[in-house]
Amino acid sequence: MRIEVIAYDNHTTKRRRFKHLSEAERGIIEKLLELEYGIREIARELGRSASTISREVKRGTAT
Repeated sequence: MRIEVIAYDNHTTKRRRFKHLSEAERGIIEKLLELEYGIREIARELGRSASTISREVKRGTAT
């Protein structure tokens, strides 16, 4: 039986950089929703993931 050990080095992992939506982005989401844009279309326009936009809409801060 052979056991391999995998070493994790935090310096080689890709760091995620999280950034909150700005008030301007929330305003854009609101306007695009009024224009009947879909979640994915809005995400493309803002360069954000669709899940980020979806969560924001569900949260109600951009309605």
